[in-house]
Amino acid sequence: VSNAKTAYDTAFDHAVGHGFGYWRIITEMSDDDSFDQDIKIKRINNSFRVYLDPSAEEVTKKDAMWGFVTSMVDKEDYPEGSWEAGTGEDNQLWIDGEKVRIAEYFRRVPIKTTLWLMEDGKTIKVKDDDMDITDELTEKGVVPKKTREVDSYKVEWFKLSINKIHEREDFPSKYIPIIPCYGKVLNVLGKDIYRGVIRYAKDPQRIYNYTRTASVEQVALAPKAPWVIEQDQLGTHKKMWETANTQNHAVLPYKNKPGVPPPQRQMPPQPSAGWLSESAISDQDIDASSGMYKSSLGAPSNERSGKAINARKVEGDVGVYHYHDNRAISLQHSYEILVDMIPRIYDTERLVRIKKFDDQEEMIEINQQMFDNQTGQWVKMYDLSMGKYDVTVDIGASYGTQRQMASESMMELIQYAPQTAEKVMPIIAKNLDWPGADEIAEVLAAPPPINPQQVQQKIQEAVSQALQNQGDQIKKFEAMTKRIKTLSDVYTDDDKIQIELLKLLDENGIDDEELRSRAVEIVNQMKDQQSTMESQSGATPQQ
Repeated sequence: VSNAKTAYDTAFDHAVGHGFGYWRIITEMSDDDSFDQDIKIKRINNSFRVYLDPSAEEVTKKDAMWGFVTSMVDKEDYPEGSWEAGTGEDNQLWIDGEKVRIAEYFRRVPIKTTLWLMEDGKTIKVKDDDMDITDELTEKGVVPKKTREVDSYKVEWFKLSINKIHEREDFPSKYIPIIPCYGKVLNVLGKDIYRGVIRYAKDPQRIYNYTRTASVEQVALAPKAPWVIEQDQLGTHKKMWETANTQNHAVLPYKNKPGVPPPQRQMPPQPSAGWLSESAISDQDIDASSGMYKSSLGAPSNERSGKAINARKVEGDVGVYHYHDNRAISLQHSYEILVDMIPRIYDTERLVRIKKFDDQEEMIEINQQMFDNQTGQWVKMYDLSMGKYDVTVDIGASYGTQRQMASESMMELIQYAPQTAEKVMPIIAKNLDWPGADEIAEVLAAPPPINPQQVQQKIQEAVSQALQNQGDQIKKFEAMTKRIKTLSDVYTDDDKIQIELLKLLDENGIDDEELRSRAVEIVNQMKDQQSTMESQSGATPQQ
């Protein structure tokens, strides 16, 4: 909603340019027909409009006790008398002709807060400078488990001119909502000195400008290549020869004179090699003093492979790493302020749009009242006032850049492992920035169409394999029949025969249920035949 990237980039550009930049956090009504407020991040286009407490020691100035954001406006935009205040040197910064300075002034005010720790473990604030509910709770019989006095802060905001306060109100945070972004900071004798990349490049830049100007001046003042020609050779073509250095004539005719050579050009004075050499040296000095060499910025160099070029860029970042680190520190302080402000601003039931890591947006309903059947009470869903949160910042490639890098890495993977192409290509297509990349990924991920011939071939192969396996089982089964006959001849105990039969089946790897059942059936038939024969002959069963 804020287009915060513009605010961050402007402050970072100022930090790199002259050593410091700022952005700010404000609150605005979300709509003209609503009482809901939004937190927004705004850029400060002129870093010299900001004044922060110089006694603050934190690098982010989070401990600053006051801050100003000023601007020059037309006198007619404010009531007459609000900018009139005598004359003198002290007023020069407030009044400039028809312009008057208007300042937004923030100050942190110490406050005392009383906290109660309840029996259920909850902590509630019962007293501060704006409210006191201790007597009300005491009358209801509420007794705290513990009490604690806390020193805290609130922020007050004023809009003022040289002699008048136009507006004032409390700002919903305990921090001054002005976030500095610094370049290189050096403390000398207790005073912070800020500089950007160009500070030490100014002298070689001056030398470069001087040498290039002198070289151009020498070339510009030098005559163009003149013609050496005898006056009689001009003949009737004098006017054409007079414009030979200003016009492109296809032919320059001359009057031939016996014994006199044709007209010839004389080379003009050449640029001084000293100027050119000094310009090249100054150009290198600029790179060295700024720590940013052209090869690290993508200019052609000895590197040829993409990996080597990227390695050179990384080396170039080493010279300016502190600028990126300071930006990350400023971002972290900015988000800490947001975490402090969010529960104070987003405290009503409303729809908010959030952006996820992959830049996808989603609408979320916060502080929605819902009835909990288990507790029998109304509760809030997505209550932003619940919990405490920390902030961490990692400066790296954006999601879009990460997608591009992932695609390049996966393409290299396919080159080294072509067998992975079929599975990896849908993922690569999904990470591309082309229009319709998702549709391309779906097409690549879709299973190939069914080929009837291939299906029939697979069925035939499966049937052949099954017949072969069944044939092997049948052969083993036939070889066992003799041993099965021996079992029925040796053993008369039915259980013993069954046990030995199962062992025999397992030893031969007969796992087909139909064949196992058939083996048991054959044994039983043999036993019945043997019993019939013995009863007819009167023989005694063998033990």
